[in-house]
Amino acid sequence: MTTDRETRIRRARRGLWRTALFWTPLFIAVAGGGIYFFIGQATGDDGYGWVLPSLLVVFGSLFGYQGIQAIRDLRGGTAMIEGFITRRWRRFDLGSRSYYLRIDGDKIIRTDRVQYDPVEQGNYVAVEYYPGSMIAVAVEKREPPEGHEPPTDEPGEPALPEPDPLLIERE
Repeated sequence: MTTDRETRIRRARRGLWRTALFWTPLFIAVAGGGIYFFIGQATGDDGYGWVLPSLLVVFGSLFGYQGIQAIRDLRGGTAMIEGFITRRWRRFDLGSRSYYLRIDGDKIIRTDRVQYDPVEQGNYVAVEYYPGSMIAVAVEKREPPEGHEPPTDEPGEPALPEPDPLLIERE
């Protein structure tokens, strides 16, 4: 019988495999086409123009980033982070709804709805995630350690900006 953690890791790894199998072939095709047209432009007499090869190389880089991060996560392990949820939101990404948590204002982690719904902004959580793609394996609500307070959203009095000495009129 498998444990709950093993089931979650298996589900997250399936998502990583889907990501790697979708973006890596696109990366190879688009980057290969960009390099082909780039070499054709650099060595050919009539040329194709620089716009198409440049766009293909840029899009190939973006596709490659997604695929390579998923492959790195499949080869590596998970990491842990603990902290307060400073923001949570959801949005549509490529036709499906994605759920996000910002932990302590510096890590943005994508999770599924099952783990997103029980936690609220201001909760202290421990998150096991894949560090390359920032996909959560497990989100667990915990009590904060002694001395740690949740961040407050109370707006303080705004500070007035210092005047630029070069713009001050002198008599």
